[in-house]
Amino acid sequence: MGHIEMLSQAYQCLRDRGYRIAGALLIPVYRRNPVGASKERLPETFHHRCIMCQLAARYINRRLALPKGSFAVSSIEAELARGREAPNYTAETLSLLKARSEPGAELVFLISSELVSGVDPQFGHWYQVDTILNVAALTICPRPGYALNNDFVGSLVERGAHVIVLPEVETPDISATDLRNQMRAGVSPQTLEQQGLLIPSVARYLARHSLYGPGGTVAC
Repeated sequence: MGHIEMLSQAYQCLRDRGYRIAGALLIPVYRRNPVGASKERLPETFHHRCIMCQLAARYINRRLALPKGSFAVSSIEAELARGREAPNYTAETLSLLKARSEPGAELVFLISSELVSGVDPQFGHWYQVDTILNVAALTICPRPGYALNNDFVGSLVERGAHVIVLPEVETPDISATDLRNQMRAGVSPQTLEQQGLLIPSVARYLARHSLYGPGGTVAC
């Protein structure tokens, strides 16, 4: 629900500001540099994560009364990873999306303030940051506990970035890592659904496939 709230509210805020949004893509990562063992199995869980993203996209389309497919899921990162062992890089993903977009269309890359907060923001260490800034508008949503590093954001603008900050978005304080840890500890997806932390379709999918729970098949 944390991701869904951010996506839904950001979409509405951008439209309220006059942006004409042709569509929105949820892009699950296929392979990235592992941060400990918890990230090593991303490729083998890609199928499950794609389906859960599709369930989330359908939920948002219904919630916002949008035409079918307005929010959709892209498997572009699996395409980019095919035939190589290198991790996915956002710069490559956005560059390919830009190349496939209609002439004159602008990409809007939505991130959490978590990535641009603190003394040494994570985003500054990403692969080919300038490429990302050249092909997409960096759009930042607040996340509780992660205040914007305004000096860092200002430095991105000085480098030519189109930065959009959406302070109107009120992202709930929900951690996906915490939800996975709760399920590994034995908390059922249905309990998390009742607490408003999971949408019903994703809770059913998690339970049906025994994902993330004790002895479950997904470790990332």
